[in-house]
Amino acid sequence: MDVLKCIDNKEIFIEVLHLAIDYLIGNINDKQTLRSSHKYGFQNADDFLFVTRKMSSYYKNFSLEIARNESVTLFSCITPEMSRLIPFVLAARQSEVTRHLEQWESCKTKNILESFGWETRLILGDSSFGGNVHIITTVNLRYHHLECKNILVFEMNNVKLNDFINILENSFQ
Repeated sequence: MDVLKCIDNKEIFIEVLHLAIDYLIGNINDKQTLRSSHKYGFQNADDFLFVTRKMSSYYKNFSLEIARNESVTLFSCITPEMSRLIPFVLAARQSEVTRHLEQWESCKTKNILESFGWETRLILGDSSFGGNVHIITTVNLRYHHLECKNILVFEMNNVKLNDFINILENSFQ
């Protein structure tokens, strides 16, 4: 973490802190972080990734400790002026961090739906009867539990699709 001592520009330090929060909530990954290392003046991309991971972990622990009303320790390797910026950046992004941590806690016990998609096909007859016209909808649900990502794909006709939509609407009321 001594690498943070080398940053004497407040704006760059704040951007690195925001990047650590983006890393925490999953907006960027390791590869994107490594690519942006030279933008912030880091000679060694691996050091930058290490700093980003550590700050991300610190923000996670910081948020959890604040939620539990525990005392929070600041980094001793950063100047006092720069260390005062750490809680301000977290305060600016608190809602995003809180939402991510709630999803992370919920993910431990439940499947979390990440995204869904669908496509609809119109079948204009088949080999046995040319007038057999019907609509088939394919639904893709992407969900994860802890670190295991899954995709559930199923097809249904219009009647089943309407029943499925009604069940979903009723479950949210």
